[in-house]
Amino acid sequence: MTIKTYCLDVRGDFACFTRPEMKVERVSYDVITPSAARAIFDAILWKPAIRWQVTRIEVLAPIRWINLRRNELGGVISARNVKTAMKQGRGNLGVYVEDDRQQRAGLFLRDVHYRLHARFELLDKREGPEKYAEMFQRRARRGQCFNQPYLGCRE
Repeated sequence: MTIKTYCLDVRGDFACFTRPEMKVERVSYDVITPSAARAIFDAILWKPAIRWQVTRIEVLAPIRWINLRRNELGGVISARNVKTAMKQGRGNLGVYVEDDRQQRAGLFLRDVHYRLHARFELLDKREGPEKYAEMFQRRARRGQCFNQPYLGCRE
């Protein structure tokens, strides 16, 4: 049996595939990462019985950069505070943006355009691939998704 490869044309105004070695300021990789590409396929069709494998990434637009400043929160609510509030049935779990706001610079991609190729692997061998192939094609044609696809950073 031939394994079918699916292709998506993906574009956006901005993208940021954050490099892990940049701790504070967000700096994007030059191109979409394979895990981010896989997440786009997962956003359209995610089932426990399949796993997407990205086979090819084509860059269709020149790589362009933009420097942006963003407001981010400096901290998060601690798990210990959440557990205490759950035990006691009350607690202050609010985040006061004005007190914890930090302005950070980022180097983002702009006007991105990719063609992503992927195929899925069946993890549950009891079912045939036809069912999932039809589901993916139908959902992709209609623009349906389980969660909103994004290009790196969700915001």
